[in-house]
Amino acid sequence: MSTRSVIGRVGINDGEFSGVYVHWDGSPSTRGPLLWKIIHEEFKGDLKAALAYLIDQHPAGWSSLENRNCYCHPSRSKDADFKKHKPEPAQIFTHENVVKPDTDIEYLFIFDEEKNRLFVRDVAYDAESLAELAEPEPDWRIIECGEHFKRCKHYAWFHKLLPRTSNLSTETWLGLRPLEFHDAVAFIINGKRWVSTGCGGNSNFLNQASGTRHPHDVWVATVKAKNGKRIDVPVARIVKGEYKPLPGVVWVFPPTVKEPNETTCKSEAVILA
Repeated sequence: MSTRSVIGRVGINDGEFSGVYVHWDGSPSTRGPLLWKIIHEEFKGDLKAALAYLIDQHPAGWSSLENRNCYCHPSRSKDADFKKHKPEPAQIFTHENVVKPDTDIEYLFIFDEEKNRLFVRDVAYDAESLAELAEPEPDWRIIECGEHFKRCKHYAWFHKLLPRTSNLSTETWLGLRPLEFHDAVAFIINGKRWVSTGCGGNSNFLNQASGTRHPHDVWVATVKAKNGKRIDVPVARIVKGEYKPLPGVVWVFPPTVKEPNETTCKSEAVILA
């Protein structure tokens, strides 16, 4: 996925660095193992040579480091579509411009050649981890998500905490974030339970696009009955970007670590089902 990152070197003073942009797959659990492999296998542990290749020889940065699609020399790509791109000029990212709102950079992978180490910074959480390149490969999951998943952005199934059929986030599963409307697995509508399919849309858009006549400012969900029948029905009103249960509709939330039973939300209160 397009998790944007920067690969760079430390500067002369603390906190300074410069490097190049990488568009795809920038999360530590993906980028970390690849950088480790490039340094230790392709360049036999020669960090200086590896960085010369990753940064100096490709100053316009990379579209995909995995596929070795660089913006400098698209004609060298094995990807037929990427070959058609025009070469781009050098674009260096530094400590002065990388965290501006318009860059969308999520992770920094900054190397210290002299000390043979890698600093990984999660820009959103302002959290930094250190990997010594001469030591065994680190646990990239911990670097990305934190020791107790406190920075985790994955679904719980990613860490094998829940089956893949669940779309509950790790933070929500562990109780680090409250259950929200999009976490509902079912709706009880006028006493009858319908399973949430995860599909739906804003009534204002649906009415205009398809000519339906749903009330304004509500979320219309596609729900499924036990016999497989599907219907589209309003389940939430939208008030200043927030979702509230409609009268006669109860949201059903899945169990979590802290609450082993389903919970429901009716009006403003959350109660045990």
